[in-house]
Amino acid sequence: MTEPRKTRVFGPDSSTGLRLAVVDDEAEFRSLVRRVSEPLGWTVVEYENGRKLIDDLARPPYPDLILLDMVMPHLDGIETVSWLASTSHRCPIILVSGKLPAYSDVAVSVGEARGLEIIDVLRKPVEIGRLREALSPDRLGIAARSRNGSD
Repeated sequence: MTEPRKTRVFGPDSSTGLRLAVVDDEAEFRSLVRRVSEPLGWTVVEYENGRKLIDDLARPPYPDLILLDMVMPHLDGIETVSWLASTSHRCPIILVSGKLPAYSDVAVSVGEARGLEIIDVLRKPVEIGRLREALSPDRLGIAARSRNGSD
């Protein structure tokens, strides 16, 4: 028997718009990201770990951006980046690290060497202004790409 899905989707309309996958084992941080990103136009999909993200990537809709914590149970950031690099899933990734900043450096090296677009690395605790800047669809060039359906 499979475990029931615990993925939580937030936003005014989860079937349209930009999709942000927030992968972090800290519910408080996922909630902060949701509060900052929804006014920017993101529909937020929350995951407690990389394994849950991978399970969801088996079917559309796919995220336009992944915000990925480095230290999590079940499947950590480096393992998730390695898995993403071994598939055809391609979307920008923002890495988040609090406990082991050097860990994100390894994930950047692994991801970029294997063709992933690691666009930013945030350090916890993340300042709200810095988070807002990192998630700006205009800054990322994601809004136009998604509207054109070329992603």
